[in-house]
Amino acid sequence: MGELVGELMALFADGFLRRLHVARTRRRLAAGRPVRVPCSARSDRPGWQRAYVNGRLRITPGAARVGFGSRVLGHTELAAGGTFHEPEPDTWHSQDWAATAYQPPGGGHPVRLQVDSRYLPLVQAALTDPRAVAKA
Repeated sequence: MGELVGELMALFADGFLRRLHVARTRRRLAAGRPVRVPCSARSDRPGWQRAYVNGRLRITPGAARVGFGSRVLGHTELAAGGTFHEPEPDTWHSQDWAATAYQPPGGGHPVRLQVDSRYLPLVQAALTDPRAVAKA
């Protein structure tokens, strides 16, 4: 019984803390300050792994690029102004962490970003229209 209570407490605490972090992220973006959003990414690009790599997106309002940093890949830049596509159909992904494909402008290899659904509007605004990121 104690294990169940412990797991439920962790579940509720994670949701509460994530909600606070999303609100803080929105306030910082509205103030024009850079933020870091936790996410996982994978791509067929040279130098990237085929599996998802945990890291953070560094979003700066109005910037033409969004940085992805991880311990495995180092720092990589993603050009803003591309398009997002439908989530991956993998059934083992949680709906809260559905992976969406981002196609950078000018073609190239798509990058699949797996981010919590509460951050998704911010990430999509930052990568599709950097000027609108503060309004997301």
